[in-house]
Amino acid sequence: MTDVSSGVLSPEDARIQQAADNAVRVLNGEQAKFASAKRRLADALRIVTREAPLHSLVIAFLLGVLIAKRR
Repeated sequence: MTDVSSGVLSPEDARIQQAADNAVRVLNGEQAKFASAKRRLADALRIVTREAPLHSLVIAFLLGVLIAKRR
């Protein structure tokens, strides 16, 4: 439980509060770094994928297909 009167939050409540604060900032347009972080991650994944050997990509694709079929 949280003690609202003293302002002490449990770790889960603190994470929820932080996520809510971040969502409000994004909706208000105050924080665009999440979009740039997503873009940087996508660019990094794109670069790694281009540099990966083709046989590794084929194996990863086939494993993904096998896992998807089992579910």
